[in-house]
Amino acid sequence: MKFATAIVAAAVAAVASAKSTWNFPAEGACIAACTNTIGKNYFPLYDDVNSEGPFFFVSLAYSHEYGPEAPADAEAFRSATQICMLGCSDSEREAYYGYRMDKMMWYRENK
Repeated sequence: MKFATAIVAAAVAAVASAKSTWNFPAEGACIAACTNTIGKNYFPLYDDVNSEGPFFFVSLAYSHEYGPEAPADAEAFRSATQICMLGCSDSEREAYYGYRMDKMMWYRENK
C-alpha cells in the first residue's frame, strides 16, 4: 500500500511541475494498443496518453527510464512492446521511432 501511495504522490507532483505541454502526434491505433495493453500488464494504472493524468509520468518511465531509476519491469515492458509493434504498419512504427528521442528528451526535462 505504501508503494502505491508513493507512486500516486510522485505522479501528482510530476504532473503539477510539468514545464511544457506534451505535444506529440499519436503514432496510430496499433502502437497505442500495444503500449496500453502491455503497459497495463505491468502497471494497471498505465496511461501514456492523458498528459494531464496522474499516472502519465509514471507510465512514460516504462519507455524512457533506464538504470536504477527505471521501473523494475521496464525492460520487460520495452521488449514486449517491441514484439507487439512488429504487427503494426510500417508507417506507425516509423512514427513511433521517429519521435522516440524527442519524447525521451521531453520526458527527462519535464519529469
